[in-house]
Amino acid sequence: MFNLLAYLVENRDRVVTRGELLEKLWKGKVVTDSALGARLKDVRKAVGDNGSRQDVIKTIHGRGYQFVADVREAATNGYSGEAKYGLRGLPSLPDKPSIAVLPFTNISGDPGQEYFADGMTDEIITGLSRVPGLFVIANSSTMTYKGRAVDVKFVGREQGVRYVLEGSIRKSGNQVRVTAQLIDAVSGHHLWAEHYDRELADIFVVQDDISHSVVVELQVKLVTGERARPWATGTKSVKAWEQVTIAKSYIERHARDGAALAKPLVLEALELDPNYSAAWAMLAWIYWEEAIWGWTDDPDKSIQLALDAARKSLAIEHPYPGAYAAMGYILLYLGEIESAIESCRKAIELAPSDCSAMACFGNMLIETGHFEEGIQTLEKAIRLSPFPITWYLTSLGMGYHLNGDNESAIPILEKTARQEPDSLFSWMFLASALAENGDLDEAREIGKKMVAIDPNLSVSTLTTMGLEYLDEAIQQRIQRNFLAAGVPD
Repeated sequence: MFNLLAYLVENRDRVVTRGELLEKLWKGKVVTDSALGARLKDVRKAVGDNGSRQDVIKTIHGRGYQFVADVREAATNGYSGEAKYGLRGLPSLPDKPSIAVLPFTNISGDPGQEYFADGMTDEIITGLSRVPGLFVIANSSTMTYKGRAVDVKFVGREQGVRYVLEGSIRKSGNQVRVTAQLIDAVSGHHLWAEHYDRELADIFVVQDDISHSVVVELQVKLVTGERARPWATGTKSVKAWEQVTIAKSYIERHARDGAALAKPLVLEALELDPNYSAAWAMLAWIYWEEAIWGWTDDPDKSIQLALDAARKSLAIEHPYPGAYAAMGYILLYLGEIESAIESCRKAIELAPSDCSAMACFGNMLIETGHFEEGIQTLEKAIRLSPFPITWYLTSLGMGYHLNGDNESAIPILEKTARQEPDSLFSWMFLASALAENGDLDEAREIGKKMVAIDPNLSVSTLTTMGLEYLDEAIQQRIQRNFLAAGVPD
């Protein structure tokens, strides 16, 4: 469906004939008029059009079809082509209070304090994401505005939210000044504003106060059990929090050097505060990555250390929701599939607006054969992060492909492969999808790229990358595609 829509948009200055569509999109395969009509109906429905109105896609009788609606093009790394072309229009407002937290501005005059301002932003987002009555945009999307003067009305439209929180922070020695204001992104009216001059040790009290003020101002009803500081950072040690904040930026590289830089910082944080649930969860993820990516000579030891760290995180009175996601992937590694799924499900129950937990859950569902639920869950994660991390999209493309929808999978995987050209993950599923579609020349070119990335690559090694928990029939299907793409047996 997406291929058809994108082609009509890209050629919107002219009428596109039926024959051209069949040649460009179906490569000359036999497609009946009713099948093409059904596909056009799906496209029209997706963009809020229908065959009677034809406000978006017009049928020019006897000639073909033309995309006639206005198109807004924007430079973005958003979800596939839909954000780029504005095909859905801008995101609609959710059916609950919705908010984007802009990066707090560092006005300390010291660029070395950027991590502190970013950490403040992340803590507030993390806390608000745990409130069931709120819809909270992910940090990975709002950080795209860092260092830019943006109009809050524009942010509200682009992110699809009603409210925007912005602020600044100045840290000098043991003193910190924080300002924050909550704005209605539709009207531009300021709903609440406050400034704080505090000792550095009180920074968590300030974070809590800002989060609580947002919840109260937006009249989000907290039920019993949700009032126990759901936005609490999990530590009272400013130094431990700073170490974890810096470590997080390294971990997000998802690379061996990043994990190596992050680990000592997290271990130091845990020495300062052994009851820091978020730090234990972060350590669990580091050891898990060591095991699955071969960054250690003893993966069994690393996975045991990961399991121990996750258990310590979950044993703390108010466990960090991300610990359940980490535990889920550790259990999956150990082959405990049902327990793994339930652990990841628990993470999003505790933090329903945590897009990272949502994406982890969606990816796990796909890797364990629950394709449709996995796709739906990943799409929720992407709505929470309109400018998503690349792997969210790669996992979504993988889900579409494994579920047999190559038409939706291919453009997404083409995009993510361009974004991360040295990563095998996108290329392998793109090659498989193209081969399955009969586009063997393109598939074989990608097969060559894959072997260039990893000269020791083989079909058997690829099958262990996200496919090992699937039915044997699906594994064999993908293996045939890899062979057709020229990957060594």
